[in-house]
Amino acid sequence: TLRWVGPEGEELEQLPLDPEAFCAWSVSGNATGGLVYGHFGRPQDLSELRARGVSARGHVMLLRLGRGSPAQQVQAAAGAGAVGVLLYPDPRDTAGPGGDPALGEDTAVTVHV
Repeated sequence: TLRWVGPEGEELEQLPLDPEAFCAWSVSGNATGGLVYGHFGRPQDLSELRARGVSARGHVMLLRLGRGSPAQQVQAAAGAGAVGVLLYPDPRDTAGPGGDPALGEDTAVTVHV
């Protein structure tokens, strides 16, 4: 279960995670921290965060898939001090014919990190 926690430590929401989506090469354990959106996790994205006074240290980073390999994205987040990474496909990046999202609700994205 993924827990969204507010600034005062109050639980805002719990989201069930699909155990089939587990990445077997991940480190075992729990990652707890605030959530930082890092766009694609590229060096320029992380520089922009720093310029705005936002640190990934001790937080979980939310990153859009693309603009580099998932392994590069995770490595960059770890280098910035993130304790975990959530990668997601943005429908705008996967649009099918006519601009409709190419990923359906029952589509799983699998990557090797």
